[in-house]
Amino acid sequence: MGRVIDEEPRTGPADVSRSLTDAMERAGVHPAYVYAVRRCGFVSTEENAHTLTADQVARWNAAMDEWFADHPDEA
Repeated sequence: MGRVIDEEPRTGPADVSRSLTDAMERAGVHPAYVYAVRRCGFVSTEENAHTLTADQVARWNAAMDEWFADHPDEA
């Protein structure tokens, strides 16, 4: 009898992150948020902010700042 796990599709965090951010783009989410998710590998929202570490918050804010620095006309 074969193991079920061997038949499961194999995806990793990068695949999930890319699928999520592709869906975010199609939904019209601001590109800064899409960039931050791709850069950080997680989503920061008001609802989950209390669950993030100080390092995660700093990384998220840095990614947002990077995007706006690279796109000054889109602030």
